Amino acid sequence: MKNWTTKILIVFLFILVVLSAYNYFKKPFFKNSEQIASENLEPTATPTPTQIPKKELNTQEKIAQLIAVPLDLNELEKNSSSSASILNYIEKNHPGFVIYFGEEIATSAAILATETIYDHLNETDYIPLIAVDHEGGLVQPLSGEGFTKLDSWQKIVTTYSSAQQKAVFNQSARELSAVGINLVFAPVLDLASSNAVLKTRSASDPDQVYTATSNFIYAFSQNGILPVIKHFPGIGSITKDPHQAVSTLNLNEQDTEIFSRVLDKFINIGVMTAHVRLQNKLSGQICSLSEECLSQFAKFYPKVLLFTDDLTMKAASSQIGTTEEKDIGQIAVEAIKAGNNVLVFGNEADSALLETATAALQREYEDSESFRNKVDNSVQKILNLKK
Repeated sequence: MKNWTTKILIVFLFILVVLSAYNYFKKPFFKNSEQIASENLEPTATPTPTQIPKKELNTQEKIAQLIAVPLDLNELEKNSSSSASILNYIEKNHPGFVIYFGEEIATSAAILATETIYDHLNETDYIPLIAVDHEGGLVQPLSGEGFTKLDSWQKIVTTYSSAQQKAVFNQSARELSAVGINLVFAPVLDLASSNAVLKTRSASDPDQVYTATSNFIYAFSQNGILPVIKHFPGIGSITKDPHQAVSTLNLNEQDTEIFSRVLDKFINIGVMTAHVRLQNKLSGQICSLSEECLSQFAKFYPKVLLFTDDLTMKAASSQIGTTEEKDIGQIAVEAIKAGNNVLVFGNEADSALLETATAALQREYEDSESFRNKVDNSVQKILNLKK
């Protein structure tokens, strides 16, 4: 009986190996990757919904669902005019997302911010999902009293055991969930060990990054928080800060392979797209604004939600062959046309800039059927996340 059991197990393992070897597919920028069906996981990162609106969303309300509005919690604590104008924008437009910014934000301040946002909305509104950068190290706004201060992503990836990673990620995820966070812009999949721009925000070994990323996604999704991996297609070799200028990359196979490896396993997380040019590709357009660069997501990973990086970065407004910059309305429209679902605005964006972008998006929605279809598809994905 024991011999038969052993033989059956060997046959079963052989079939798995054959299926795994067969199940490869090509992607324009993703390296060929192995997709094992039994490992396709859908993280339970669905925020708790509020009451669903009783009416269909109009054009303005649809466009607003695509907007991620910045809110500086340090300024909110000061009752500043800038935070007041952002709150007025939230009350007027009911955006799909709000991003928390600030330094060393404490638990009490985060709870107050979440309550303040809810106070500016009605029960029948779709409540915005609350997002925050949460890489650790240099990039962790929620790091004040009541929050665990994470080491840099590079240190966590390279020096923590898998058990240590799981423990700290679970602790941090519970803390963020308790103050109403729904999404985190992390972890970082960019591969680099000594990049002058990313510094300790990135690590170099793809296997180590994959293990830490998997532990991160499991921990946060189990606490109802959606991870948004970044920055596709991989900016580990950038030479310029994208806040100040655009870089042109000679993309390495490993840069995109790590993304496909993670997305083959976690099929409904978020991905942040980067404002970088690719050597001899995309006709000089940056990836985040290029349909050619992002079209593969709809084909291979239709459940993924695509977020732009901060659209106020200089890299987003750059134009090849000229020093003239694109205006924010043009950038926003191009980002949706490229296939992004959510438009992220950094802390430099004020309410006037947000209104300008919103107006341009509404005009394009009314004028273009193809654009309407892209917006409607994005809105549906966002509302599904809120159900």
